Amino acid sequence: MAVERSFRNIPDGKLDEADQQSFLVGLGWSNAPGWAELLQSKRILIISEAGAGKTYECRTQCQRLWDAGEAAFVLELATLATSDLRSMLDHDEELRLDAWLASQSDVATFFLDSIDELKLSLGSFEQALKRLNKAIAGQLVRVRIVNDAARAI
Repeated sequence: MAVERSFRNIPDGKLDEADQQSFLVGLGWSNAPGWAELLQSKRILIISEAGAGKTYECRTQCQRLWDAGEAAFVLELATLATSDLRSMLDHDEELRLDAWLASQSDVATFFLDSIDELKLSLGSFEQALKRLNKAIAGQLVRVRIVNDAARAI
């Protein structure tokens, strides 16, 4: 049975409180959006405690999008910071990327995984984003980015 996650926006100026349980409880969870609503946004940051299943969730959503014929990719940030995008893709993924680039209208989803491991490897988030932007020929306007980060709660 699949777990149906729900998500909440963290109000401006409240990010510093996002790791406090009392703040999270105060947000409430009734009518909280799920993945379908979340993926309507172009830039998504998922924050939860380590081991909560963020990577599993993102990989599952990527596979769901892929199976629906969409351009969707999971990229390890630590690898992207030091390698080019195409070297991270298998043959089918590279074909899907090329089709997306040629479409000039579709949206591609990139799940950027493990910012925590990127920090541990002393990699640069900025460098990873530059490599991504270069690989997609500056088409960030047609890209949805989902990033996860672990916070101690």
